[in-house]
Amino acid sequence: MSNEDIRIGVLFSQTGPMAVSENAHIQGILLACEEINGAGGVSGRKLDPIILDPAGSDKRYAQLATELLVKHRVNSIFGACLSTSRKAVLPLIEGFNGILFYPSVYEGFEYSPNVIYGGAVPNQVVLPLLEFIYQELGRRIALIGSDTLYAREVNRIVNEFLGESDGVVAAEVYFPFGTSSERFGALLSRLAEDEVDVVISTVVGEESVTLYNALHSVGVNGEKLPIASFTTTESELARMVPKARVGHISVAPYFSTIDTPLNAKFCNAFAERFGSNAKPGIYSEVCYSQLHMFANAVRQCGTDETEPLLSALSGAVFKSPGGDLFVDIETNHMTLRPLIGRGNRDGGFDIFWHSSNVISPDPYLVGYDRTVRGQIAG
Repeated sequence: MSNEDIRIGVLFSQTGPMAVSENAHIQGILLACEEINGAGGVSGRKLDPIILDPAGSDKRYAQLATELLVKHRVNSIFGACLSTSRKAVLPLIEGFNGILFYPSVYEGFEYSPNVIYGGAVPNQVVLPLLEFIYQELGRRIALIGSDTLYAREVNRIVNEFLGESDGVVAAEVYFPFGTSSERFGALLSRLAEDEVDVVISTVVGEESVTLYNALHSVGVNGEKLPIASFTTTESELARMVPKARVGHISVAPYFSTIDTPLNAKFCNAFAERFGSNAKPGIYSEVCYSQLHMFANAVRQCGTDETEPLLSALSGAVFKSPGGDLFVDIETNHMTLRPLIGRGNRDGGFDIFWHSSNVISPDPYLVGYDRTVRGQIAG
C-alpha cells in the first residue's frame, strides 16, 4: 500500500439555498476525517479532503466533479444533496469509473454500480410516515414542496398511496427557491382555515426555515396544523424561531436524541468540534458513517482504487450512531430503521415512534409492504 495521503473529494454547496443542509454534510465529513487521522489514519495513510463549493449550481457540480476526478485525481467523491445535482455528477462518476458516496434521502428509482446510496428511499420513510399519519393525524393532507425533482417524485408516490385509500389531497403546491415568508404564510393560513389535518413537506434547505417560521408568524402552531417532513433536521431547526419548531414531525433513520452510548459519544464529539449547542442530524450522521465505511473498506482491500473498494463495500456493515448500517448487495442502498420525532424548543426531536424492524431498501418499489409495523413510545 502507498504511503501517500488518500485524497477524497467533498462536493457540497457551502453557499446558496441548500447551504444549511449541505454544510451539515460537510460537518460529518470533517468530524470523521479528524477522528480517522487522529487515530493514525488508514493503515498509516492520512485522509486529505479536497472540499469544493458548487454554490447551488448543478452546472458547477458537474464542472467541479470533473476537476476532482481529473485534476485532483480522486477516486471517491462524497457529495450532492439535491437529486438534480446527483444526476449532474453521475455520468462523470461512471465515465471516469469513480465512486460517489451519496448521503441524502431521495426519491429512488435509480441504481449505479458506482454509487453508494446512504440516504433513505421512499419505502423506508415515505410509507412509514403515511401509515403513521393515517393512524394518528387524519387523512385530509396538503402537499407543499420546493420545485425540485425530489419533491415532485415523492409526491407522486404519496398521491398513489392516497388514491388507493380514502385520503384527500387538499392542495399540492410547489414553490421556487427564494419564496417569501408572506407567500408561504398566505397558503398556510388558508390550509389551517380549511381544517387540513397535516401538511406533508418536501420543502428543502433554507426554504424549510422560512416555511416553519411563516406558519408561526400567522399564529398557527404544530398542534393545529402539523408539518410532517422528510428533510427537516436539527440543522434546519437551529435556524428557526424556537416556537416555530414545536410540534412538527420529521421521519428519518437518525435523530441526535437516540439514547445509546455510541450516539452519546458522537453527539459529544460533534458539540466539541462545532460548538456546545450544535446538534448533529441525519445529514451529518450519514456522511460521518459513510466516511468511516470508506476507511474500513480501504483497510480491508489495501487500496483506494475503485474496483477493489466497491467489492469491499458491497455488503459492508458499520455500527453507526444511528444503529447498524448494511449496504445491500443488490442495490448499493442501506438497510435502515425509520424513526419519527417531534420538534422541540431546544432544536432537537423527541422520538415517539420507531419501526419494529429495519427496512431493506426497495428503490424501485417492486415488492414493498404497505403495512409498516412500528411502536409509539410510552
